[in-house]
Amino acid sequence: MRVMMRCDMEGVSGIVNWEQVSPRGGEAFQEGRRFFTAEVNAAVRGAKKAGAHEIIVIDCHGAGSPNTFRSLMHD
Repeated sequence: MRVMMRCDMEGVSGIVNWEQVSPRGGEAFQEGRRFFTAEVNAAVRGAKKAGAHEIIVIDCHGAGSPNTFRSLMHD
């Protein structure tokens, strides 16, 4: 099974204000990125457990800023 996930920050558990989804939000944005990454990682683990052999994750958060589509933490 192959899975493709297109992910966005709005709607992630723990995101409660715009500062958490805006690169101008400083530490709040870093917190939002941590929540976003954790939730995407949980979805990846679930897909693997369900038998996925290939998983592609696409960060679809942001448009028009220097941090466009760079919200997932890669470490």
